[in-house]
Amino acid sequence: MRNRSLFAALLAAALFAPAGTSFADETASKALNHAALLVQKGDYAGAEKELDAIKSGPDRGQALLRKARLQMLTGRYDAAAATAKSAMGLGKEVKLLAAAAQAEALAAQGKVKEAIAVLRDVESEDGAHRARVVLGELLIRSGKRGEASKPLRRVIEDYNSDAIVDSDPEGMSLVGRAAHLLRSAKDANEAYNAAEKAGAKKRVETLLWRADLFLEKYDPGHAGEVVKEALALTPKDPGVRVAMARVKLENAMDFEAAESEINQALEVNPNLPAAYFIRAGLALRTMDIAAADAALARGLKVDPTNLELLSMKAAARFLADDAAGFEAMKKQVFDLNPEFSTFFQIVAEYAEWEHRYDDIVKMMTEATRIDPQDMKAFAALGLNKIRLGDEEGGLDALRKSRLKDRFNVRAYNTLNLYEKTIAKDYTTVDGQRFRIRYLKEEKPILERYVPRMLDDAWTSMVSRYGFTPKQPVSIELYADSEHFSVRTSGLPNVGIQGVCFGQTLAAMSPAAAPFNWGNVLWHELGHVFAIQMSKSHVPRWFTEGLSEYETIIRRPEWQREEDPSLFAAMKSGRVPPLEGFNRAFTHVDSVEDVTMAYFAASQIVVFMAEKYGFSKVVTMLPRWSKGERTPDVVKGALGVTAEELDREFRAWLKKKLARYDKQYVPDMHAPPLEEARKAIRKDPQSAKLHLQFALALLEEGQKAEALAVLTEAERLDPKQPDVQYVRLRFAMAEKKFDEAQRIVDRMVANGHDGYALRMKAADLAELRKDKAKQKACFEAAARFDPSQVEPLQGLVDLAHGQKDKVAELEALRRLALLDQHDRRVYNRLLSLLLERGLWEEAVKVGESSIYVDVSNPDMHRMYAKALARTGRFVSAVFELNSAILTNPPPEDMVEIYEDLAKGYEKLKRDDYAKQARELAKLVAPAPGGKGGKPGGKGDKKAHDDSEDDASL
Repeated sequence: MRNRSLFAALLAAALFAPAGTSFADETASKALNHAALLVQKGDYAGAEKELDAIKSGPDRGQALLRKARLQMLTGRYDAAAATAKSAMGLGKEVKLLAAAAQAEALAAQGKVKEAIAVLRDVESEDGAHRARVVLGELLIRSGKRGEASKPLRRVIEDYNSDAIVDSDPEGMSLVGRAAHLLRSAKDANEAYNAAEKAGAKKRVETLLWRADLFLEKYDPGHAGEVVKEALALTPKDPGVRVAMARVKLENAMDFEAAESEINQALEVNPNLPAAYFIRAGLALRTMDIAAADAALARGLKVDPTNLELLSMKAAARFLADDAAGFEAMKKQVFDLNPEFSTFFQIVAEYAEWEHRYDDIVKMMTEATRIDPQDMKAFAALGLNKIRLGDEEGGLDALRKSRLKDRFNVRAYNTLNLYEKTIAKDYTTVDGQRFRIRYLKEEKPILERYVPRMLDDAWTSMVSRYGFTPKQPVSIELYADSEHFSVRTSGLPNVGIQGVCFGQTLAAMSPAAAPFNWGNVLWHELGHVFAIQMSKSHVPRWFTEGLSEYETIIRRPEWQREEDPSLFAAMKSGRVPPLEGFNRAFTHVDSVEDVTMAYFAASQIVVFMAEKYGFSKVVTMLPRWSKGERTPDVVKGALGVTAEELDREFRAWLKKKLARYDKQYVPDMHAPPLEEARKAIRKDPQSAKLHLQFALALLEEGQKAEALAVLTEAERLDPKQPDVQYVRLRFAMAEKKFDEAQRIVDRMVANGHDGYALRMKAADLAELRKDKAKQKACFEAAARFDPSQVEPLQGLVDLAHGQKDKVAELEALRRLALLDQHDRRVYNRLLSLLLERGLWEEAVKVGESSIYVDVSNPDMHRMYAKALARTGRFVSAVFELNSAILTNPPPEDMVEIYEDLAKGYEKLKRDDYAKQARELAKLVAPAPGGKGGKPGGKGDKKAHDDSEDDASL
């Protein structure tokens, strides 16, 4: 949660080290120390019992304060307020701390005015540092940021006057928190550094405050580090678990792990609003609005004035297209705090997930009016204006943000990209349909293919969808993966290849990575149609499935091959029902699971198109645009209920994947560790659950315990195939090849043969240099699963090594239909086809290879040769000109110009042929030297004459 309840974040802060005070009562001292140890272990009931034993004496006040903190920690806020109040008369030092504790307990129940009144009574007293920080935070929560600056600045002044010294870890932590609340990130960070140097590394409070600061500045890496330190100190603390959930989401969008963290937090404190905030957010990511509403209702029952929960409720109303409900929640929030611009940031986070970029710009514009000092809102405004194509307006907003917030890495990275890289290295070409940005060096080759392919896609989609999107659509191609990542997210590692923002799409260019750029651009352009037709209301599963379907019907080799993982997910019940299918994109453990989600979504669309016709599938989009919910959309467009459609799809898919029913398919799904641990407690005799626990332990790096659990799984069921498969992997990793072979043989004997096992057997054969057996294993694997790339690649490598070109060609043909991203496959296949004179087939492969290897001169030359041999001289000349634009070595350039001359002669263009031969002489390497570069008008005419190519 963005403005976490201060005291809730540090409930156990003073409990994790022995008290520093010298106690007169030795028994009380021991009780305090024992209570601290019990808190560290998570035995909160035991700790409270120890504290209750201190009935009187000088440690009575300390015991009550710690008890109040324990009551807060476990969600008993009324009791905490009463306990803190009872400590008020036990000395000045205790009184100041008790006032802060009582105020936090009251605020946790929404009694903010009462809490502020308690703090006002002690605000002016010397040493009331904590009370002032709490007061400042509550005044900010009340919409009185200007008034809050007084107590917060008093804490800073206490540091400047040495009332708080560098050697005081708690005091310096409070200085850091005060600076953070005053929006001075640099001062906050420096104060936290000093606090940690003084010993605050052992204070959960400081660590969680630092995590807040890091997360606010988009630094989940460092946030994760400090939360892990806090978790090591107090593994059951619900505040730490909530912080870890935030880190899991920010760092890797790991929804399943975040959900596990929240479950653990609520087990300790069932009344923790911050946990319900995240739980509601997780539900909204999957558009499960009912679940989000339930979580919000539970949190608001505890704290009816919680601004974050109320804002999240507004987000739920927004996504439900309940305009009246959204406005009502908005009014309620701003009645409580007229300055709470964070409201719009919370709603915008979920609006972004649903492609509502126009709405986000409106929200962020209003946020900057409400709080002109909210630099995070200015940054979000800038980033989203850029996404909509308003680069000038977006950069202006980012510059405003940057002036007062030097630590927003998204704003900093984006400004750097535009001002230092895009301005210098990129160029943009405006057209009626498309506005395309290229790296200047890549433009000459890409502009020959990208616009043509986009026009083909546009024409096809406009015809089939009966809809024309707003023009021009901006297409941005980035030749560096980091530049692409920054452009799309403001951060350097987004981990994808293309993104669509509705009217603008960005993708990596061929220079950034080896991948199929045609596939990616076609896919992303499909999103433009889906997002605009649905007015940004299309569910994620449908728009991804639809774009995947678009690439499947365009070129068969552009289809994903994820049948085994989809089968395993279906078999284990991890494929959600249709209405909640967005969950398949969020509750995943790995990149492979995300890939499977895309594939599964594509198969739903394939099924609907086959069963009901694509025209009916398209009619679903305008229904979503009217605010209809998915069940109504399905019923209205297809005439069946969502449940019926889901049953039909699963029956169709079961038939399609039937080959896996007759073989062993590994399921290495690892649930979150704590979830796996709980599952095994409920069913301690399940070998499968033991395996999942072992896999979860391995994910966390706990190999020794994982092996022990695996041994127990094997004892429970010696023939359980997944257990044996993990044993096989361990044996191979440890180079115990004889043991690995015995496991393979045993699994086959037990009836668990299949694709995965044959691939492991092939690996073993390779290690033993048994090529005959390796080949047999690859062939068996390919028979078990013809959709997979690896065995075919193995057969290609074996055949190539044995110089068996016939076998190599056959394997390459099959491989090229599956692996749409591997440049080497197409290059080698094209070469062998030309060698055998299979010209027509070579033309088809050459066309496919353009989308994989467009910057390779050899590919263009081979493709040109195939085109020429089939009489397609215009296209052959075009490809030879493309080869020149890829800057081949001078000796190759000579040959290309000679081939060009021949091509022009076939076209009766002797003038061009003459120029080509002159250029061949010009670029020819001098004896002992390098060739020159062609230049002048003749060069331009010969190899950059795209108009002539097109007209011919």
